[in-house]
Amino acid sequence: MNASMYNTLESRYQAEIEDARYKINAIMKHNMVIPEHIDITGEVDKLLAKISSAEDKLAAMSRHYGDSMADRQG
Repeated sequence: MNASMYNTLESRYQAEIEDARYKINAIMKHNMVIPEHIDITGEVDKLLAKISSAEDKLAAMSRHYGDSMADRQG
């Protein structure tokens, strides 16, 4: 995996995490509820699953490709 692909994927996963965190905060702090989504706990559960998935992908990418990226860049 080249550095450009690594950085692009890293940015994608970070953006997914931030998007889900923003939505959870909007629901929890501002009581923003979308009428079609009356299952608040279910919606938060889905968003937490997105965070978990993106974090898992970041960890796997770092574990399997992180050292090789550091070698190429440094």
